[in-house]
Amino acid sequence: MSALMSAAMVNLGVYGIVRVGLDLLGGGPRWWWLLVLVLGAASAVYGILQAVVRTDLKRLLGYSTTENMGLVLVGVGASGLYAAAGDPVLAALALTAALLHVLTHAAFKTLLFLSAGSVVHATGTRDLDALGGLRAAMPVTTAAFGLGALAASALPPGTAFVSEWLLLQSLVHGPRTAPGLDVVASIVLPLAVAAVALTAGLAVATFVKAFGVGFLARPRTAEAAAARESSPYMLAGMGLAGAACIALALAPTLVLPAVAGAAADVLHAGPAVQGAVAIQLVGVDGVMSPLLLVAALAVAVAAVAGALRWLTARRVRTARPWDCGGGPMSSRTEYTATSFAEPLQRVFDDVLDPVQDVDVTHHRESRYLVAAVAYRRSVPDRIETGLYAPVLSAAAAWGRAGRRLATGSVHRYLGYGFVTLCGLLVLLVVTR
Repeated sequence: MSALMSAAMVNLGVYGIVRVGLDLLGGGPRWWWLLVLVLGAASAVYGILQAVVRTDLKRLLGYSTTENMGLVLVGVGASGLYAAAGDPVLAALALTAALLHVLTHAAFKTLLFLSAGSVVHATGTRDLDALGGLRAAMPVTTAAFGLGALAASALPPGTAFVSEWLLLQSLVHGPRTAPGLDVVASIVLPLAVAAVALTAGLAVATFVKAFGVGFLARPRTAEAAAARESSPYMLAGMGLAGAACIALALAPTLVLPAVAGAAADVLHAGPAVQGAVAIQLVGVDGVMSPLLLVAALAVAVAAVAGALRWLTARRVRTARPWDCGGGPMSSRTEYTATSFAEPLQRVFDDVLDPVQDVDVTHHRESRYLVAAVAYRRSVPDRIETGLYAPVLSAAAAWGRAGRRLATGSVHRYLGYGFVTLCGLLVLLVVTR
């Protein structure tokens, strides 16, 4: 269900905005698309900031979905902005990037949520601070989550790399090639580039934390130590999603013609990209070949590994690592998800606004002797508590009021209808 909601259902909102704004209404005012772009960039930054400090694996992935949908809306907003400014080439490029990111996000988020479900099924917990050491017990799940983490990090050869590269190309070329942009748009577009770059860097930190803390090192709890690999049926589902991620990473040109064609049809313009192997932008400068990039990375990694092996072939000496005389290192000395994210949390304290509480308990006999100190630190979601919670509370209050009105009495229902009819008649008399 998590994979279905995060990888499929959230895309319906993007579909609705694109179909209504660009297709049914044929575009719209610039301020509307500028608002979509700004809210998308804010959602992307806020979502990845929440993800980087989370220790709940599935909440981390959920906030990652917020980030990725924000990036999609940046592309949709830029596309509408360019269309309103009279630049169909960049509009088609931005919409192509957004729609391609929808597809890539559906692939890698399905893989990540299925892998997270496998972890929860094997360990009974979603807390990264209670995991670790799953690589030996769950090798297939570990490999699947690692592939999904690479895909979500927007690094080559990741699945999201091509779509975010296209998005950056559309944003970078806007102020220079779109003559109809106003001053506000020319300022917002470079800021959107910075927001996309920031989210990409924080996404790398987020998934390094999730993969390193959750799957590598030593188990931190007995549940993690007793984990076993999931059933072949669960692994088959992850395999299908992983195959989709690999195909989109190595050969995005298999789906790009259809995506570019859909964007062109909506905007009544020509396709924004072309090429069977290399991706070549139409109307602006830009060429990139995912296959050549992957081949170059593979050659570079093989060359470095071979050189290191050759240089150290005769000089390797096995020795016990220095442990300060404390004996073999235990899981208590490892980084947790909380400690890994603490430096980033300090940097973005003003945005995250964490809550800290220190509770000191003293001995009864003396107020100068401390019996225990409890330290609690949490990062509440300010949007959830400040916006959604009041709205939901108001809706629940209306529901309770509705239950008091609906008592089941036919006489009361007839009275409601009579009062409403009289009120409408009075309103018609007054307004006429």
